[in-house]
Amino acid sequence: MTLKHIVLGAFVLGVAACAKEPEPVYLQPTYDKVGTPSCVAGYEVAVTDEGATVCAPIAQ
Repeated sequence: MTLKHIVLGAFVLGVAACAKEPEPVYLQPTYDKVGTPSCVAGYEVAVTDEGATVCAPIAQ
């Protein structure tokens, strides 16, 4: 491995470390007859900053 490859690898790792975490993908909840929201497996009911009820991915 040459010095050029090492420097390039360090640069790539530095850029990857500064990358922003992607925004979660929200789904529309389903509602039962009394209006209670529910979500598919892997998602939980949440409320956005704007006040909308959504299904947000469960943080792992």
